[in-house]
Amino acid sequence: MACIIKSPSSKFKGVITITNLEFLKIKLNLNSISELKKNWILLYHPNYYDYNFINRGIFDGYLASKITFKVKDDAEDKILNLSCHNFAPEYFGASNDKKIYDFVGLSKLQTSKGNPKNVVEFLTIVKNAMDIKKNISGVLIISVPGTRPFKTNYIRSIYNRMFSEEQKKRFEFITLDYDVPFPLSLKTISLFYKNSKVHLNTHPKERHGRAQTYALACSIPIVGFENLTDLVEEKYRKEPYYFIANEIEQFPNKLVEAIDYVDNKYDKSAHNELAQNFKSFNSFKILKEKLIKNFSLDDKGWNFTDDQLLTLDALNILTLED
Repeated sequence: MACIIKSPSSKFKGVITITNLEFLKIKLNLNSISELKKNWILLYHPNYYDYNFINRGIFDGYLASKITFKVKDDAEDKILNLSCHNFAPEYFGASNDKKIYDFVGLSKLQTSKGNPKNVVEFLTIVKNAMDIKKNISGVLIISVPGTRPFKTNYIRSIYNRMFSEEQKKRFEFITLDYDVPFPLSLKTISLFYKNSKVHLNTHPKERHGRAQTYALACSIPIVGFENLTDLVEEKYRKEPYYFIANEIEQFPNKLVEAIDYVDNKYDKSAHNELAQNFKSFNSFKILKEKLIKNFSLDDKGWNFTDDQLLTLDALNILTLED
């Protein structure tokens, strides 16, 4: 979401972040860009990977990772190496309470991108893991876009055929087909993460993503493919932070290994160290320091909170297409 993270004053500029989604809708010409930049620092925030971005002198910096974002006509040091994934709200954090679930999964049913295949694979992994560890428990939460209730009924029919009534008591499959893509608040999602030992993520191509960000912020290990580890520094791309499966058939054993690690060998301090990189409070301090240094800004007018960001269209700063 595009937002204002610092308001301008009479002597200092403000800071706006604009995602690629809003950028496609904004009606801008060179004159309006020049006028806008008199009072604002413009940061670009891509929602996905982009290795060939052409800036054309529009943006002053990039709220993105150097691993998954490249600019063809600008300096690499303008990439701040921070993104929305570093800003998990305060609700996400390590919990000392006894865990309710062995694992948690969070996904979306997207027929155009390979799901429901990926969701069915997730269900199969859990089914096979139950053959290894009989008392395993967990929850998978997915949003289901499309005409209600047909897709929901379809994916739930697979779950109902695959698991016995006793198994369904230990593995809950929550399918949400309202207010898609965000039917649950982050505060509610955090309850599942903080009460789980492990995050199970079967995405075959994702190189970051908020689903695993929440797990890292909660100091719990992740079971997934190696591509997920691009979100963290190289020293963390291994166990016990990530239990990496090289192929889908390895997931059940890796899931059981990760759960056993939390039950018997969990290193709280190691996970808490990594978690600091994904907590909004810490990341905002880093972002603020970088912006003040890079653009000679003052210490006033910073608007960042976990719960609310001032939107561009609400303040009528830019004209958006319908």
